[in-house]
Amino acid sequence: MTIITDKVTKKKWGRTLNKKLNRVLDEIKKTEEKIAVWQEHLRELNVLREQLEDQEIVKSVRSMRLDSRKMLEFLEGIQNGIITAGSSMEGSVAADVPGMAGKKEVPEETAPESEDCNEEN
Repeated sequence: MTIITDKVTKKKWGRTLNKKLNRVLDEIKKTEEKIAVWQEHLRELNVLREQLEDQEIVKSVRSMRLDSRKMLEFLEGIQNGIITAGSSMEGSVAADVPGMAGKKEVPEETAPESEDCNEEN
């Protein structure tokens, strides 16, 4: 009789394993489908990011108000690595542009110290 009981137990356990395995396989399939959807969403977001960055670049270059020849020289300088851009701690960007020497910004003068401070010495 124990042999019959073991066969029944094995069949029951086998069906349970099959159900569990099927559930796991179904879950894997659903997860893979969700991953594919999220990957497509990520691709779309990266394309949108690039488009917005390109718009910012165009807006920045146009704000320089250079004539066509100067603009061409400027863009070629960037592409060739002749013109470099760096950012300051305040977040503003400055470009080192050859040919635009002499058009440097003049730092603002600091306010003179008050007379009260001078009298304390």
